[in-house]
Amino acid sequence: MDENTPSSTPGAADGEADKLVQEDLNKLIGTALGVAGDQIESHGAFVPVALAVSNDGDISLVAVSPNVVDGGAETELDADAMIADLVEALTQQKEQNRAAAVVCDIHLPDDATDAIHVMAEHSSGVSVSAVRPYRQTPGGWDFGNPFLEPGDKQIWV
Repeated sequence: MDENTPSSTPGAADGEADKLVQEDLNKLIGTALGVAGDQIESHGAFVPVALAVSNDGDISLVAVSPNVVDGGAETELDADAMIADLVEALTQQKEQNRAAAVVCDIHLPDDATDAIHVMAEHSSGVSVSAVRPYRQTPGGWDFGNPFLEPGDKQIWV
């Protein structure tokens, strides 16, 4: 490479794009953890939901029906089916959004506790999961510190 060839150092435009991706994912994860935490404190549980950041930067809630009516009677809640339906809905809407997240409840067997699990994904190809353990105590609900893990791409693949 000679001195006239640009280096591979990201320019201001790349830095701004990276900052936007981080802001979108932080907004989704923070909002998802807050919504789920509020539901746990109010109702002791929550159903899987999704959040999306539109191309304009607005955040919205995406929900699917928790119960399937089978012959006039409601069947038991199927969280896995709801998560699949949420991912499908977000995939269908991906052209209008630049980021999305699905939030659900998981069990952490090694820690013998439940956790809020946020699977966040950006249209730029970045995906991350946030996990926040929680447990019921005599005084209410105790929420641990969230931790991040690499995520799986499901919407923008």
